[in-house]
Amino acid sequence: MLVDSSIFKAYDIRGTVPDQINGEMAYKIGYALAGFLKPKSIAVGRDMRLSSDELLESLTRGINDNGVDVIDLGLISTDGLYFAVGKFGFDGGVMITASHNPKQYNGFKVCRKNAEPLSGQEGLNQVRRFIEEGAEITKSPSRGIVVRKDISRDYAEHCLSFIDTLKIKPFKIVIDAGNGMAGTTLPPVLEKLPIEVIRLYFELDGSFPNHPASPLEPENLTDLNKKIAETNADF
Repeated sequence: MLVDSSIFKAYDIRGTVPDQINGEMAYKIGYALAGFLKPKSIAVGRDMRLSSDELLESLTRGINDNGVDVIDLGLISTDGLYFAVGKFGFDGGVMITASHNPKQYNGFKVCRKNAEPLSGQEGLNQVRRFIEEGAEITKSPSRGIVVRKDISRDYAEHCLSFIDTLKIKPFKIVIDAGNGMAGTTLPPVLEKLPIEVIRLYFELDGSFPNHPASPLEPENLTDLNKKIAETNADF
């Protein structure tokens, strides 16, 4: 298989879909990770990008075919996946995401037990070599299974454990979720806080119809700044 080695970064695997990353690549990454980590189970989560479902299906097959179970956490944020791996003692985790990159990108963030991230020198290069060298894929006689688990409430409670809600002032706050995973992970936390929230773009949409995902570009904050002024919000 021809591999664009540039997708293997220092701390993740990331590229454009489908020319750099596709279902075939996701399958081989899953199979190779299962072989490298040698876990009993790997937790897998995904964001709302348009290619995430396809990559999840292929990654899961690769992990299962190497005899490893997949704990499917569903739609989740990257920090939520790391939390789940640490909290529930999974042997590793894979997050299908491209963070704040443009919509044509997707990728994989990988961690081992205790949510310790894999890096290029420790794990990702081994996966790259496995794929580049065309190593033989032999399906395990004891194929792994998929178990679905919802950790949204557990994660919300974890976030709230750092907060004394009695000390929070009743601010009016505008939040722009950018059609990303914050639109799912924030509501269970916000409902417990004594604040008024004005929501922008909480609907999950991997086409990013309102503005690109990156909050680092000033033009992507235009709607947020406008809504703060319109509503006389505190921030």
